Amino acid sequence: SDSDKSTDSYNPHDLHPLGEAMSSIGVGTVVASNSKRFSVGDRVRATDMPWQEFAVLPDHLLEKLPGDDSIALEDYIGVLGMPAFTAYLGVVTLGQAKTGETLLVSAASGAVGQMVVQLAKARGLTVVGVAGSDQKTAYVSKIGADAVINYKTCGDFEQAIKAAAPQGIDVYFDSVGGEFLDATLLNLNSRARVILCGSMTTFGADRSTVKGVKNLDTMIVKEVVMRGLFYQPHVGTQAEADFV
Repeated sequence: SDSDKSTDSYNPHDLHPLGEAMSSIGVGTVVASNSKRFSVGDRVRATDMPWQEFAVLPDHLLEKLPGDDSIALEDYIGVLGMPAFTAYLGVVTLGQAKTGETLLVSAASGAVGQMVVQLAKARGLTVVGVAGSDQKTAYVSKIGADAVINYKTCGDFEQAIKAAAPQGIDVYFDSVGGEFLDATLLNLNSRARVILCGSMTTFGADRSTVKGVKNLDTMIVKEVVMRGLFYQPHVGTQAEADFV
C-alpha cells in the first residue's frame, strides 16, 4: 500500500508504472531544439532521461557536455559520470585519502565500488575490497585490490577485516551499513574517515528488524570523522571541475 512506501529511491515498493519507459542518468545528442541554450549537435546529459531512441526534455534538465569527439559519449555516464565522480568525492574530496594509507570499500564490484578501488590504487593506497561471491571478489582482485573479503563466507566480520588489513583502516567507503559497518568501526585507525555512500542492508527494509550500529563510541578517542555522501549537491562545484 502507499503507506508502506518510504521516500528513499531504493524502496522496492516504489514500482515503475507498466508501459512507461525506464529512465536514469543518460546522455544523448540534440537532433532538434527550440532552446537558446542548446543547438543541434550538442552532446548533453540528464539525470532523468528515458531509455528510448528519442526523447523530448526541457532544457533546464539538460547539462551540455564538452564537444570533444575523442571522448565517447557513453563515458559521461561511466568513467566521467556519476559512478566515477561519486568515487572521486569519497576518496579524494571527502575521504582525503593519502598515499600509503589503507582504504576499505564495500560493494567493491559495483559501479561505484570498482571505481573506488582503481582510484585509490592509482593514488598509492593499499585497498581492501568487499563483495559477496567468489566471482565478484576475483574481479575486485583483477582490477587491483590488494586483499578481498567475501562477506558471505568470511565468518566474523571484525576478524576478517583485521586479517585483511592488520595495519588498520584509514578510509572506509561504505555502501552497506549494518553489521559490516559496525565491525569496521573496530578496525579504524586514529583520525580515520568513514564515507557513507549507501546502506544496502536498510534500503527498503523493515526498520524493526534492522541490526543497528553499536560501536560508535570507538570513534570518540580516535577522532574518527563520519559523513554522508550524495553526489548531486557537488555537481557544478570545484570538486567536479577537479575531477574532470
